Amino acid sequence: MPRDEKKPQLRVCSVCKKPGHNKSRCPEFFSSLKTASPAIQPIKFIIHENSAPEHSPYLINLKKPTGEFWHKIETSAPTKNSTYYHSYHQQKSAPPAEAATEPLVEEPAVEEPIALETLIKETPPVKKESVLEVETKAATKTKEKKIKNQPIFWQQIAWRTALVVLILVIPFKASSYYQSLKNTTGQIAANGTEGFMALQESTAAIMQADIPGAENSVVNALGKFNNAVNTMNNNHRLLQKIVSTVPIVSKEVQGRQKLITAGQKIALGNTYLIKGLGASQKNASTTLTARIKIITEHLRAATPNYEAALADLSAVNAGILPVEYQASFKDFKILFTALLNDLKNLSDLGTAVEEIFGGKGLRRYLVVFQNPHEIRPTGGFLGSFALLDIKDGKIVHMEIPAGGAYDLQGQLDQFVEPPAPLLLSNKRWEFQDANWFPDFPASAEKMLWFYRHSRQITADGVIAVNASVLERLLAVFGPIIDEKRGLTLAADNAVATIQKVVEEGPEKEANKPKQILSDLAPQFLSYLDGVTPEQIMPLLVNLSESLEQKEIQAYFTDTDSEETVKSFGWSGQLLPTTANQDYLMVVNANIQGQKSDAEIKQTISHQAIVQDDGSVIDTVVITRSHAGTPGEKLYGQTNIDYIRVYTPLGSELISAGGFVWPDERKFRAPDSWTTKDVWLNQMEKEIGFDERTGTRLTEEFGKTVFGNWLILEPGETRQIQFTYRLPGKVFAPTAPTEKNIFNELVKEDYQTSRFQLIAQRQSGQESSFESQIIYPALWHPSWNEGAEMTLASNGAGIGAHDLTGDTVWSLVMKKEKN
Repeated sequence: MPRDEKKPQLRVCSVCKKPGHNKSRCPEFFSSLKTASPAIQPIKFIIHENSAPEHSPYLINLKKPTGEFWHKIETSAPTKNSTYYHSYHQQKSAPPAEAATEPLVEEPAVEEPIALETLIKETPPVKKESVLEVETKAATKTKEKKIKNQPIFWQQIAWRTALVVLILVIPFKASSYYQSLKNTTGQIAANGTEGFMALQESTAAIMQADIPGAENSVVNALGKFNNAVNTMNNNHRLLQKIVSTVPIVSKEVQGRQKLITAGQKIALGNTYLIKGLGASQKNASTTLTARIKIITEHLRAATPNYEAALADLSAVNAGILPVEYQASFKDFKILFTALLNDLKNLSDLGTAVEEIFGGKGLRRYLVVFQNPHEIRPTGGFLGSFALLDIKDGKIVHMEIPAGGAYDLQGQLDQFVEPPAPLLLSNKRWEFQDANWFPDFPASAEKMLWFYRHSRQITADGVIAVNASVLERLLAVFGPIIDEKRGLTLAADNAVATIQKVVEEGPEKEANKPKQILSDLAPQFLSYLDGVTPEQIMPLLVNLSESLEQKEIQAYFTDTDSEETVKSFGWSGQLLPTTANQDYLMVVNANIQGQKSDAEIKQTISHQAIVQDDGSVIDTVVITRSHAGTPGEKLYGQTNIDYIRVYTPLGSELISAGGFVWPDERKFRAPDSWTTKDVWLNQMEKEIGFDERTGTRLTEEFGKTVFGNWLILEPGETRQIQFTYRLPGKVFAPTAPTEKNIFNELVKEDYQTSRFQLIAQRQSGQESSFESQIIYPALWHPSWNEGAEMTLASNGAGIGAHDLTGDTVWSLVMKKEKN
């Protein structure tokens, strides 16, 4: 049966139900829109979410426009009256909406969605935007966004605008503002300087352990600084901010600010020290080392503040201060720099006190007392000694033999020959003469050897204390009353008074000349145990100076302890030198001259003349004057001095003169049962004898030594001199240079030479020192460093000054090449 043909169906409008057109062309539909205005529902699209959606070729990334896309895609816009236009690609590229909190509801589907192709065909084209226009708009928006996020830029404009207003708009008030600002900054400078004056008073009070005075001065200083800060913050703050941007004036503004901040930091540092002193006072029942530890910890806390303050002060020009304060401020900066250095040294000292005094358990030390009035190589004659037991930083026992060093004479079990010069006083070597070497570790080992072979007791180390330390202690603690003898020992008379008792007192007849020291020892121990907070700082200062000037020297058998002492420079060792360094140490040894060195004045003049070939010839002139009264006991006696001059190893003696020798008949022959001392031969090697001048040549501790005699009667002044050639050269003669292109490129314009002089001080010997360093013509100084050093056209001079410690001078010279 044939299939029935399907009849074509006509499209019927969904509005009027008539065939031949659809809704979009229906006249009735458009007329209904004009007569009624029902709510028009927006066209809704169902967007299918896929895990990997395929992008339409019509989608464009507007953030990264590419010319290729703009040429291929035509832009379109809806007709003027259309309400159905919707950009599909805008919906697709819009950022995802936030997750809804309500459950999703499926929206009804649109019956007849309009095809995208139809919409494009029916909408007229609009003007295209070129790539350049799009990029320009994007750049403009980006720039506007950056400007919006740059408040500093607007602040800078505001300051400059304010400055222009001040200059152009209100010229009449500017003058009065300037004067007011000038007065304000003057007040800041005045308050800051007055604060510094108060800080100076506070520091002085701290050094004297005056806690109330120090606190009051700090409060006064902080008040002055607070006034200055308030002035800066409250008066003309805007003007000061504007002025601080002007390069010339800003230095003054910054200088005043640094002045205030430096003062505040110093005040904070002083507060730490005051707190430390107060804490040590609260713990007065603890040991001396424990209280020193408290002070040391607070010193460490104060030091960074002082260092920061010094950095600020270095940036302050005194010219910004009122005239009446400028000189005081300059002095303060100098003093504060020195004070900071001292406080650092005190901090290091406090850290090492526990080790020096054996605070880590029971230690036994041999303490020897040296009298510089009878000078010996390590500081003075060993008239007496003590055996000291220390536990946990506290002295638990001290024994001082009443007979002094001579108590050990009859107890020796070995007898050795002394160094040759000592034969003037003794036929054998004994404990009282053990400090023959200027190198204290070597002399200390010999002291321990004699003590061990006398008492059969060992010790953990040796501490040498000069009589000058007694004067320092009495200056801190005050006088000591010797009720037994009816004596008052003060800082200015203690040494002479004790010396008189030892030499003339009734105890001498009983072979107990040092009994006075044994009697006074308990009082000294009670002073050390009962030290007050006011005495701690002065005690530390004097202890530091004593160690620096070798009035106290220490040697420990424990290697670690000895290395610690050496690192602080308290060992008294001879310094090692290199081949290109000049070195000088003058060592005096009073032999049978009693206590006449108390009246001796000594000057050391050194001269180094550099020869044309770079070699150096040194001349040392030693001038000694005896100011004693002839016939006076102890001090008015003949001074008999064996002098040794320590020079760089390998120095060659050229000439010497001015010596006075003792009568050969006064020297004693060694006893037949004595033996050569092996230790002495190792320390003191005989290398020659100059028959012209009687000068003895030895090699000791890596140095070449020239030794001879000088005898002075009271009222006499004599000079001796040594001239010698140093082993090395400070520059090499220049050889003719071959002329070629390479040498012309790399040649130097100047020839340089380096000269360094090291001078060591003998413990206990007061000497004035001066020097000259002279180079050949055409040589000129380029750089120098060292105390009392001034430059000349062809060298340098070192002015006469007291040699209080080991000192180094350096000089760099240059000569223009031909």
